[in-house]
Amino acid sequence: MMSDPNFHHWLTKAKNAEREAHEILARFESSTSKVVILKSLLRKLAPLPIDIRDYFGEAVSCLERQYVRAATVLVWAGFFQVFAEGLFAKHEAEIRMVRPKWSFRDLTEMKENYPESQILDVARDVKFISRGLLRVLQGHLATRNQCAHPTLYKPSMNSSIGYVDEMIDHTTRYI
Repeated sequence: MMSDPNFHHWLTKAKNAEREAHEILARFESSTSKVVILKSLLRKLAPLPIDIRDYFGEAVSCLERQYVRAATVLVWAGFFQVFAEGLFAKHEAEIRMVRPKWSFRDLTEMKENYPESQILDVARDVKFISRGLLRVLQGHLATRNQCAHPTLYKPSMNSSIGYVDEMIDHTTRYI
C-alpha cells in the first residue's frame, strides 16, 4: 500500500491541507494553530547546540499545553544564553575595560555573578546592541520576570505566542 503512487499523492494532499488549515485557523484568537506555525520557526535555530535548541522546543510545547508563563521563561533562557555567548565571544576584553570591578573567569561565572539586566546594559556600553534594542530587551526581560516570579500577571495565549515568536527572531541575530 505504501508503494502505491496514489497513496503518496493523497498523503501529500492531506499534509498540505493540514498546513493550510492551520494557517487559516491561526487567525482566530483562541486557536492553538498559531503554535503549530511557531514550530516551523524553530528550524531557524538549527545551528544551535541541542541543549540550547531544547529550551525553544520546550517553550513551544508549553504553549501547546497553554503553560504561557513557563513558555516565556524558557524562551528567554534560550535567547539569553545565545545572546550572552555572542556578547562574551566578541567583547570580553571590552567588558572587562568598561566594568573593571566585575570579577569573572568565564561566561558562566559572569552570568552567575551579575544580573541579566546589568549584562544587557554592558552589551549596550560595548556597542553589541543599540540603545533602542536595549530598551526592547529590557521590556522582554521585565515580561520574563513577571512570569518567573509570583505575581498576578497572566499573559494571554496571543501575547505569549508573540513573545516566543519575537524571542526566536531576536535569537537568530546572534547565531
